[in-house]
Amino acid sequence: MRFISHLLVGIIVLVVFYFLLHPEISTLIPSAIALLLGSVLPDVDHPFSHVRKVFRLIAFVLIFVFLFLFLLTPLIASFMQDKCLSFGCENYLLIVQIIVAAIISFIIVMIIDFFIPFHRGPLHGIAATVGYSIVCGIIAMNYFPSDYFLIAAAGLVGYLSHIIPDALFKE
Repeated sequence: MRFISHLLVGIIVLVVFYFLLHPEISTLIPSAIALLLGSVLPDVDHPFSHVRKVFRLIAFVLIFVFLFLFLLTPLIASFMQDKCLSFGCENYLLIVQIIVAAIISFIIVMIIDFFIPFHRGPLHGIAATVGYSIVCGIIAMNYFPSDYFLIAAAGLVGYLSHIIPDALFKE
């Protein structure tokens, strides 16, 4: 199934979920996020999916920011400081940091991308479904302690709303 199909199934399941349980608005929003994210997330293992493209972009940005702010800026600044005083390259120091951070970030994202399992592999199974539900519950426990079980259940239902149609309508 395509991204839009999984998202539509997730929206239909969300409407049914809402009418069956009638959660409060403070619980509806995080449970809707968990359900809709679960309805499209398993396709992160498909090499050409929208989810994989967004995953690559988010991973690149996060790694780039981490490298630039915490690792490369002090490292390159201390390494190039002496050389810049003698050659006058302090104007190019920021450009060098950006280029190095971008190259390293790209390489790390490609390595992560290589280790993502094949399509309809482990991420399309019961273990991943339960794991996603547990992660939703743990995150919700910190922010919505009274309704964490409902949000975890929404994550479980959302992930299943991806897995079941995939099993029924194989391409």
